[in-house]
Amino acid sequence: MSVRNYISNARNNANQNYMSWTGGNNANAQYQNMTGAAASSQFAAVGPNQRLASGSTGANNAPQSQPYIITISNASATSVSAFDVLGAYTYINSAGFVNGSLTLSGVTISSAISNVNYQQFLYQSMNQPFSVGLTYIESVSGSSAQISQTFTLNTQDANGNQMLRTIVPTIDPYQQQSTIVAVKQLYSIDGFTKLTFGSIGASVVFRIHFYPSTNINLASGLQGASVAQSYGNPNITGVPTYIQG
Repeated sequence: MSVRNYISNARNNANQNYMSWTGGNNANAQYQNMTGAAASSQFAAVGPNQRLASGSTGANNAPQSQPYIITISNASATSVSAFDVLGAYTYINSAGFVNGSLTLSGVTISSAISNVNYQQFLYQSMNQPFSVGLTYIESVSGSSAQISQTFTLNTQDANGNQMLRTIVPTIDPYQQQSTIVAVKQLYSIDGFTKLTFGSIGASVVFRIHFYPSTNINLASGLQGASVAQSYGNPNITGVPTYIQG
């Protein structure tokens, strides 16, 4: 065999080996799911516009981030103040649940995903915590001012240490839509986490889209895969939201 043919064959074999790293149920998944700084800088093959939902760089073949979507509806003619969304450990057994949707003070929270209700979503947040890289807040009906309402990210640990962070959604002055706002901040959701809205306007309906950047699924470890799954698209940059006690 000539030297030229040897080099050509070696190059083809190498290309086939490395092009197959897609994150299956073997060691490939370990590299796809690496989320540390070293993984981002050393293993991520990124194009000019590739960003993980968490704001770190990621591989071009990183899986699509599919949002968890909930709908908040106020059937009352009056506004409701200090209203909690999420908070699984607090609300999972509430008497306000009907067919998987939760109604408190005249405001109903339901899932906008077919075949999965809001109560099931709360159960998942307890057992499979996740981080959010992008939050869309979308006005469906009523005053569109609702989407710019301030909310507080509220969480705690089992020792009772509470942490709070106020988030002020702001419509980009260059966007044409006035009925949706994108909150590009990174935060984590588990059973303790609540989003407390300062006010839910009278007769408004709006949706919250949580785009996960990473989620934890302990059952994946039973199959020899990483328990952490990271997502790449949509191409966004999430600014870390540091909450303080």
